[in-house]
Amino acid sequence: MQHDTTFQLLGVNIDPIGHSMSKDGKVCCVQPKFIEVLSVLARAYPNVVTREEIIAQVWDGNLFVGEKALTNAVWHLRKTFKTLDCGAENTENEVIETIRKSGYRLKVPPHFEPAAISPEVQPNIAQFISVNKVMMLTTLCILVVTLMLYLNSDRPNDALVDVTDYPGRELFPSISPNGQFMAFAWRKLGGHAHLYLKDLTHPNRPPVKLSNGNENASVSVWARDNQTVFFIAKQTGKCAIKSLNTVTKAQKVLADCPVNTTTTLTYSAEKNLLGFVAKKSEGSGGQVVLLDLTHLTETVLDCQLNCQDSYPESIVMSPDASKIVISRNLPNGLENLYLKMLDSGREITLLQGHDDLRGVTWHPTDNYLVVSSIEHGARKAYKVSLDGKILASLPFSGLSYPNFSASGALYFHNWEIDTSIMKLDLSATVASSPFPILHSQVSFRYPDYSSDSEQLLFISNQSGFDEVWMSNLKGDERVQLTQLELQALHPAWSKDGSKVVFITKSSQGSQLQLLDVADKQVIQIKTGLEYHGKPSWSSDDKHIYVSDGKDIFRVSIEAHQKPVTKLTAGTTAIEYKDALYIYKSEQQEMWKMDLMSKEHQHLFTGAYLASSASWSVSRSGIYYLSVHRGDFRISYFDFASKQHKDIIRVPERSFSRSRGLEFIETKNWLLFTGYEIPQVDIKRIDRL
Repeated sequence: MQHDTTFQLLGVNIDPIGHSMSKDGKVCCVQPKFIEVLSVLARAYPNVVTREEIIAQVWDGNLFVGEKALTNAVWHLRKTFKTLDCGAENTENEVIETIRKSGYRLKVPPHFEPAAISPEVQPNIAQFISVNKVMMLTTLCILVVTLMLYLNSDRPNDALVDVTDYPGRELFPSISPNGQFMAFAWRKLGGHAHLYLKDLTHPNRPPVKLSNGNENASVSVWARDNQTVFFIAKQTGKCAIKSLNTVTKAQKVLADCPVNTTTTLTYSAEKNLLGFVAKKSEGSGGQVVLLDLTHLTETVLDCQLNCQDSYPESIVMSPDASKIVISRNLPNGLENLYLKMLDSGREITLLQGHDDLRGVTWHPTDNYLVVSSIEHGARKAYKVSLDGKILASLPFSGLSYPNFSASGALYFHNWEIDTSIMKLDLSATVASSPFPILHSQVSFRYPDYSSDSEQLLFISNQSGFDEVWMSNLKGDERVQLTQLELQALHPAWSKDGSKVVFITKSSQGSQLQLLDVADKQVIQIKTGLEYHGKPSWSSDDKHIYVSDGKDIFRVSIEAHQKPVTKLTAGTTAIEYKDALYIYKSEQQEMWKMDLMSKEHQHLFTGAYLASSASWSVSRSGIYYLSVHRGDFRISYFDFASKQHKDIIRVPERSFSRSRGLEFIETKNWLLFTGYEIPQVDIKRIDRL
């Protein structure tokens, strides 16, 4: 039996091509890799298959990915068999048996039909076996020779090395020019992120704390003296570029920086130049500045490409300071990467149409970059030439904010935090913590629930792309609704549960999409807007509310009506009981607009919502996600008392700030996107 052959286990039909498991009309969609694991075990029945053998066949021997993925696959398969009513709760009736310190095997025989062989072409079996032996021996010899050549070749040492394993999150590694020290930001759960120093020549020594106070330290770069570190420090409403002496720990403020953006620093030892993003003006993003530390003079770099309403984020200079690479966030929500010649000011586009770039670094001796990017819920990294060609995709997920040492070793923080759909039962007699509804190694985000159809809507990357899915509230019977192979986000049910509006991102920007659930047909709604925020429905299902980031628009889905109407200023809007509730993120204000009279009522200011997508309206108030220094909270604003209260306090990074909050009135539940324990460590690749 091959990987694509259909077979049965306990009456369950396994379809590797359709990536599904079904029984008695009930169908469960399963991730392709999970089906491959089941196929490997079925082919080997009744023998035990070691974990290494499964990883070799399913994940091409990639132990780094496969170790965790295999455990998750077996868990998911067992759950699916249980969903399809196969076997009881106890382990004796499980289909897949774990053999301690060895591997897995099937406890029941698979049933599959052998391929039919036509009598006219049926081969001589003895001849077939004889020929096959010769072929196998020849192939084995070739493999042995190839393996010996490979083992003796000067191949890249691309194995990952653990540099830190401390509790919490270790972020933004920066290596001193002599390679002895690593500066990094360490955020322990519930506390501020401080700057630490690790001696790489004595890896077992504990790191030394460099910064103190209520500021959060982030990105750092080293000066050429191997003693001074430049870093970004933020606190409420403030951002500063500072220098710090790692011996005396003395600090000095060099410049201000934008508060509401993630930014990076860059340094050239050859020219003693420090590059950073400085505040341009009140309310704007920023501008790239080069500070000559020898003469204490500043040069502001102009912008040539895609400058209108864009703002810079990641920057990195070439070692000789003749060029600089700049990423810019565009008004359409995408991010481009540009190469700028510092002598002429000329710019060229290297990469365009990315959702979110998470750091870029320049190789110290070769003319190429390593760029980290978020794609379909996962972080990937690429080697990119100076003419914008993708030279290679690095075989590691989670690679974020890469940084080359002078020797060419690549350091980065490994951000691999899976997301789940969580529920909080507000009517529970005993106080409860959020509980996962959808949880596995794949990513589940942006929950929305239809009381009419009793279906949960969400975004998942189970297929390899961020697509729209639905399931019941148990997370079972999942159905993929779209196959656009784009990045989908912010799905919302119509009130009658027959349609879904959502946003997609592509290299052309963001689009407003309308899905008919019955036939799974998707049409793009032309709004003329360059950017679309989180959408919502009117109570009659005839209109959609969406923002371009500044104003709220009402979009008609009926051809005979005016297609797009500007209503008021705002970032997101939700209609409830003949009123439109509007959040203005820049002012951090919540408003209520009467849909008949158009009168506006101010509800509150300064509640510090986690994002413009992190709130939901109920009959008596507004639920929202909020952030308070070292912890995250689910909070509530009461319409009657005009008071705020915290419902539950959870550890930092327990929920996603921007991936939705949904109140289910019929259940008295809150649904949101949650994270696993936010452990992030620094790793190293010695050579690419």
